[in-house]
Amino acid sequence: MSENKTKTKQTKVVNTKAPKANVKAAEVKKGEELFVSKPVNLLLWLLSFALLIAAIGGNFYYTQHYVIDESSLQRLGRVAIVIAVIVIALGVVLFTNKGHKLLSFARESYIELKKVVWPTRPEAVQTTIIVFVAVSLVSLFLYLCDVVFLQIVRAITL
Repeated sequence: MSENKTKTKQTKVVNTKAPKANVKAAEVKKGEELFVSKPVNLLLWLLSFALLIAAIGGNFYYTQHYVIDESSLQRLGRVAIVIAVIVIALGVVLFTNKGHKLLSFARESYIELKKVVWPTRPEAVQTTIIVFVAVSLVSLFLYLCDVVFLQIVRAITL
């Protein structure tokens, strides 16, 4: 009797047909996760672009209209402000959906980087020497070809 039970368990057919997807659910691409809603995502992108435009425009205005004789300390401050605004704009981008994808890609890349087996120092030095010798030989060959062709052209044209 136990054999019949195992046979019935093995012969069960599972319904493999997936239910039809809703049209609204089809708008989101397969595998795409939305970390923030579309309006918030758009707002974050606009804020990031506005910060970049403000950094570029402010830098242009400051150098052209505001200060005629700028000291090195003022220039350093202006450059520091521009760099800070650009870093803030990039930070805002990281909160968008694409920014989250970029961060997850960076995490996965770091994990894969730790899995790589790097060569030892002697192997790296030996490979570097081999490459150096090969490049030197090829460059010497090309130089000799150049000299020979130059002599042939001189003999023909003179």
